[in-house]
Amino acid sequence: DALAVDENGKSVQNVISELFPDSMDHYIDTFSSATVNENGVVRAIAETVGWENTYFFNYDWRMNPLDIAEDLHDMVEYVKEKHGVSQVSVIALSMGGNVASSYLFRYGSADFKTLVLASTAFLGVEMVGRLFAGDLSITTQAVLHYFVPFLQSLNQDALASLFGKLAQSADKSGTPFLNRYLAKLTETLKNPLYQKVFMDTFARFLGAWSFVPAEFYADAKANISNYTTVSDYFLEQIDALQEVQKNVPKMIDLARQGGTNVYIIGAYGFGGIPVTSGASNHTDNLIDTYLMTGNCAVAPFGQTLEGMEYDRTTACGNKSHYHLSTDGVIDASVGLLPDQTWIIKGMSHVEFGYDHDTSKLAVWLVSSDEPLNIYSDPRYPQFTELDRKTGKLVSLTQNVTIPQEGSPEKAQTFLEKIQAFFESLFARIRTLFIAEKQA
Repeated sequence: DALAVDENGKSVQNVISELFPDSMDHYIDTFSSATVNENGVVRAIAETVGWENTYFFNYDWRMNPLDIAEDLHDMVEYVKEKHGVSQVSVIALSMGGNVASSYLFRYGSADFKTLVLASTAFLGVEMVGRLFAGDLSITTQAVLHYFVPFLQSLNQDALASLFGKLAQSADKSGTPFLNRYLAKLTETLKNPLYQKVFMDTFARFLGAWSFVPAEFYADAKANISNYTTVSDYFLEQIDALQEVQKNVPKMIDLARQGGTNVYIIGAYGFGGIPVTSGASNHTDNLIDTYLMTGNCAVAPFGQTLEGMEYDRTTACGNKSHYHLSTDGVIDASVGLLPDQTWIIKGMSHVEFGYDHDTSKLAVWLVSSDEPLNIYSDPRYPQFTELDRKTGKLVSLTQNVTIPQEGSPEKAQTFLEKIQAFFESLFARIRTLFIAEKQA
């Protein structure tokens, strides 16, 4: 109920997101200890270009990105006037890509010196499109695939390997007992879930409709009438959001022609959330890799592109040159920006650790005065893999080795912190027990 919106997509409750209307030097206490995600990126950028030169635009993600873009425009105008500049550099994270594309649609790119689309859903999220269209599906294979990367991140490689092998051997065409049970479960729960939870909240979030990929839009729009009521105004707004998404390639091309540096950071190595029939896609555990990277060719989870049919017409203009990851999973040559797209294996959604190479890449892109590409710096080749223990990036680009900056101390993982806590706790209990026994 706290999240509820009406048939026009307007908030029912008087709630707002936390806003930061001025530069980050007014909020140092809030961000100076941030370690990951949006706040971690803010801190990393602020410490590079100055807290007084860094701004964090936050918003209510339930609302219409086209309306949010108007608020962003107000902030951009304020920053330009305050600093006496004609352009700003923007890094968009997650739904921020949808806000940024809405901004380009409304105002063009003249205000942007640089635009970095980092882990963004500017072309949608397949899970959202499928769920809105009524595709609710759970299979054993998808569930097993989903847990493999999480087990790997916890250094449970043997268990991850077992899950992976079980997923590969799962019967895709038959209906084993567990799959039959899951199918019956989703069939039983579908209508109650859609009627009582899904459609009265998420389906009325205009922001969520910016996540619906074009191929699912018609079915999604038709499906909502089965479960909820929306106004003609609402339908006009979601049509407008589809128009924004449809024009993203053209808008990015026009932005680059106008002198704006546009860069993409994507991620892969996670299966899709196992609730639709599209869960076999590589994701960052939320957004599909092929969508966040501008339609790069991406193999299904657990497979490679070898032997697969896909359009090999290269956007980079060199028919013999393929931007192929060394693990054979991604061909970036067919994407929107082949030479300005960086793709990280094993980085989960918006996992930009403050002191990790992922944030250093983001800061390098958004703060550079010169146009950059995947050949500009050997520290940041097109394909890398995140070492979660150290926060370092390891090259997955053919014939490229990332220079090492010494041997950093091993970062303490969440699991190690938990282990250290319990070891300390048990040591204390032993001490108290011995003292009690002696007494």
